[in-house]
Amino acid sequence: MPDPDTLPDYQFVATPQGDRHALASEVPLAVVLNGVSHAVMMVSPNQLEAFITGFLLSEGIILHHREIHDLEFECAGDALEARVTLANGSHYRWREHRRSLAGRTGCGLCGIESLEQALPALPALPGQPLPALAAVEALRRQLSDWQPLGQACGALHAAFYADAEGRIQHSCEDVGRHNALDKLLGWHHRHALATPGMVLITSRCSVELVQKMVRAGLPTLITLAAPTTLAVRQARRLGLNLLHLPRQQGPRVYSVSLHTECDHEQEDQSL
Repeated sequence: MPDPDTLPDYQFVATPQGDRHALASEVPLAVVLNGVSHAVMMVSPNQLEAFITGFLLSEGIILHHREIHDLEFECAGDALEARVTLANGSHYRWREHRRSLAGRTGCGLCGIESLEQALPALPALPGQPLPALAAVEALRRQLSDWQPLGQACGALHAAFYADAEGRIQHSCEDVGRHNALDKLLGWHHRHALATPGMVLITSRCSVELVQKMVRAGLPTLITLAAPTTLAVRQARRLGLNLLHLPRQQGPRVYSVSLHTECDHEQEDQSL
């Protein structure tokens, strides 16, 4: 059983037999931008600075973390509040695209107000070759080592960043798959990594995850569950390498970021 002191984001519950089981913490996080409430998200209370950065980037509210002039967290009973001071340019951008969001651990498009917001016109990524097959398959052997919280209770999603050789460099865990990816994108952006690398997430791939990757400028997304048809269409249109890593089969390619007609017309296939 893990030592509770090494898992500060966990609460422990005792069974009638005296055994203790770890439970992942989940709290409401209110995001307040320049004094105005923007969203309430249900999150795991860790890596929150990276989450706020990644969330604002993937929403298109900021273009660089330097547009966050100040960030403070306050406790409000069992909830948290993130007070963000934005630069003037990003404040104007936010007001132009403002939307009211419900707390979301499942649906990433809850609360949007128009079809244009659901499928925004994003610029396509530049072409990037697929990662080597050996690098993709090397990810499997490392996953458990990079999910300390999930290994203790099994209730969290995780997002991983790996280099071109398939060596995982960082991971983020959260009760929500969108949140886990936002945390990873925020970490990646703040570290200004020059190499493109690849992202793996322990969930299905829906269209919002494709949009987040494109806004972050990252060329390769690998998921442990199959993508939706809309996610595949958007990945092909936006030039994102999209792969599925099944548990007992070889990787499957759904989209390749080489901008040729042949590439965009191909169906999913094995690497």
